[in-house]
Amino acid sequence: MTATVPGIGPLHHEHGPDGLSMWTVLEPPHSALYDAPVDAHVLVEGSDRLDGVDLDLVAAVLADVDAHVEAALRFAHAALLEDPAFFGWQDAGPHRTFDAAAFPLGDPQLNFYPDGWLMRFAEGGFPICEPYGLAVVFDRHAPVGVESLADSEDVD
Repeated sequence: MTATVPGIGPLHHEHGPDGLSMWTVLEPPHSALYDAPVDAHVLVEGSDRLDGVDLDLVAAVLADVDAHVEAALRFAHAALLEDPAFFGWQDAGPHRTFDAAAFPLGDPQLNFYPDGWLMRFAEGGFPICEPYGLAVVFDRHAPVGVESLADSEDVD
């Protein structure tokens, strides 16, 4: 099933992990920072409908994806400086100063839920990134936390 949402574009529906309905943005935004598209998904529990999802927020994030990617990278950098052990390092190493292009997180993906959203970096140069990457959690447009995805399950 496919639906078109104003400001977002066409979405394709399929059944996602853990009984979630997953709507995939078919025309994902392009990140100039990574020179690649940024996959985006809207996940809804127990329904095929997008009711309860802040579609205006989704559209705003998609429209300014690189600002959100850079905010996530800056937040992860600050978290690394504050607690390098969380990332599996003893200290911040070569990343004491922030450089978005050199910070070792890659393949950003956007996952929106009715109660919020996160940016998953599927690849990374930190031990915490094995095997599924890490997530930066947002409250609207502001990053508020970094989460390990090590205990996640493979959905393939």
